[in-house]
Amino acid sequence: MRVIVIGAGEVGTHITSHLSEAGHDVVLIEKSPEKAEIAEESLNALVIRGNGASAKVLDQAGCQGADMLIAVTDLDEVNIVACVTGKTMGIGKRVARVKDTDHYNEGTGRSLRQVGVDIMINPDLAAALEIERLISLPGASDVSDFGNARVRLVGLYVSENSSILGIPLKEVENRLGTEPATVVAIVRDGRTIIPDGESKLKPEDHVFIMGESNTMPSIMKQLGYDISPIKNVMIVGAGPISRHLAKHLSDDKVQVKIIEIEKLKAERTAETLDRVMVLHGDATDSELLESESIDEMDALIAASNDEDTNVMACLLARHLGARKTISLMRRQNYVPLVHALGIDAAISVRLNTASAIMRYVRRGEIVSFAQLKENEAEALELVAKGDTLICKRPLIDVGFPRHAIIGAIIRGNNVLIPRGDTHVQDGDRVVVFALPKSVEAVEKMFSRA
Repeated sequence: MRVIVIGAGEVGTHITSHLSEAGHDVVLIEKSPEKAEIAEESLNALVIRGNGASAKVLDQAGCQGADMLIAVTDLDEVNIVACVTGKTMGIGKRVARVKDTDHYNEGTGRSLRQVGVDIMINPDLAAALEIERLISLPGASDVSDFGNARVRLVGLYVSENSSILGIPLKEVENRLGTEPATVVAIVRDGRTIIPDGESKLKPEDHVFIMGESNTMPSIMKQLGYDISPIKNVMIVGAGPISRHLAKHLSDDKVQVKIIEIEKLKAERTAETLDRVMVLHGDATDSELLESESIDEMDALIAASNDEDTNVMACLLARHLGARKTISLMRRQNYVPLVHALGIDAAISVRLNTASAIMRYVRRGEIVSFAQLKENEAEALELVAKGDTLICKRPLIDVGFPRHAIIGAIIRGNNVLIPRGDTHVQDGDRVVVFALPKSVEAVEKMFSRA
């Protein structure tokens, strides 16, 4: 596949790196000479300096015959114009990162699709939805949904006093009885392992379990994790992510407080969120947190634009008795470090955006896509077709790639946890967890020759 990526920020470079490593022909366009130079030195891709919305620059990038254009600069207008220009020049599919929610209303969205923007990705909304999923399972560090939220992939940290330490995973799964689930991955010392039934968990392992969504609370409870509902939430910052989140939570009868350091922004937010208490103050001020009963908060969500503030607010809230802390991180490479600091979960806006886009550039019919924060391991939801390799014989005989595992199969109204004698059928939606080295082989099993 030939792909043109516009914007060499963290999202653009992440996508370019991922695609080039998978063997795709990728051209990256960046207007900033400094960013372009860094991209040239670090990526195995052609980098062109210029305005990605320019027909001349797109022509220089070889847009004739390009299968996809991905516009992920920090400016909505540039991304939209690039897609419009790309359509006139014959580029197959066009994806734009668009932050302004006004572009998503029915009339504007339809107009943008008509002129050339096939797919719009809203990074703030994606981050808010991820935080909502984390709040729905308080003991989890990661939550990803598949099959229209019928299957969940849940990340859990294993403590030193966990009841499942040193027990073969096949016995752990047997304990779950009528609520089956599969341990699809263990992250240990920065390395991701695809386990088998004899694998055993160690303290500080980051384990990923896949199963039917409505059974996950019960599974977590059986394994000793917190599932009590979130009723009181404090949010740091009054930016778009915080406002999205506060509205959704208050609609669900959760009591929400927002702390915003800028007075004018606090006042404007208070005017738009009538069921949310908005406070003007500094979230790293311990006296303020204590006066607002931080020890009674089920969760503190630090979603300001300042990473240092987010981290400090989480650490302080944890010290003062908050039950769960979640920090928004702008730089993806910081995300794996937060657990060591004592923060329960981290959200990377850029990684969320990249993951939302990557599902459109994978081979096979991919419905959903998620990526681990620690590394580039992937979870993909693919639709099985009867004339592909995956449907030829039972899983034990199909020759499934070594560094990949099928975590769940959605067949009609049922969710199946596969075993060796399971036979994938035409139309099944199959959720696969795979290390980078095996993703291409997995895609081939679901692709027509």
